[in-house]
Amino acid sequence: MTISVARSARHWLAYAVIIAATAAAWPLSTPSAIAADMLAPPRPSAVTSPLWTGFYIGVHGGGGWGSSRVQDPDFQVTYFPARVKSSGGLAGAQVGANWQFGSIVVGGEIDASWANVKGSIAPDDPTSILSDLSAEFRALATGTGRVGYATGNVLGYAKAGFAWANIDFKSALNTPFPIDVNHQRSGLTAGAGLEMALLGNLSARLEYDFIYFGEASISLGSRRNPSNVDHQLHLLKLALNWRFNGDYLLAR
Repeated sequence: MTISVARSARHWLAYAVIIAATAAAWPLSTPSAIAADMLAPPRPSAVTSPLWTGFYIGVHGGGGWGSSRVQDPDFQVTYFPARVKSSGGLAGAQVGANWQFGSIVVGGEIDASWANVKGSIAPDDPTSILSDLSAEFRALATGTGRVGYATGNVLGYAKAGFAWANIDFKSALNTPFPIDVNHQRSGLTAGAGLEMALLGNLSARLEYDFIYFGEASISLGSRRNPSNVDHQLHLLKLALNWRFNGDYLLAR
């Protein structure tokens, strides 16, 4: 009887030691683990949106269409004003810079294009030597400011600024000897585009531009006074840009 009681006492004593050790370890382990989790710095997460801030260079190609209007101040040709419609291709390069503030992106760009946008009008009477006009845009350049909105890897923007063109204008109005006038014109431009980041710092964009060259006096024949000529162009361009300092960043 005494031996059974002693064994039972030893069992109960062992249970009590295990329970006491567990109770003592619990306040030391659980809060410390929680505290360690709370004090551990968060791991950086990758930002999926590209940073548009930085300089860029690129190339573009596309096409254009438009018209040149010729107004005869002497009204020696009854069907004036005449309008020469033009169309053709272009290719060139651009350089610019962007600054991003949250979702707003502002910047500036200069581009230059070789162009072959041309057209002509001929008289209804093939034997006539009094009315023949042609216009050809040989080169174009613009300097513009831009403002846009970025969301994810897509940037939509609008632009406006100044334009320049080298234009070949040929005329056989009131003369049997055609006159070839190569002249430089400056004007205004405005447009809009959509740009998407592709791989790394490479991006592609689609852009529309409107260019207007106001009236200028050009001598196109034997009339006493020069004619007033103005031009307008619509351009559609596809471009590729390589951005510098536009790497993907890690959030801190």
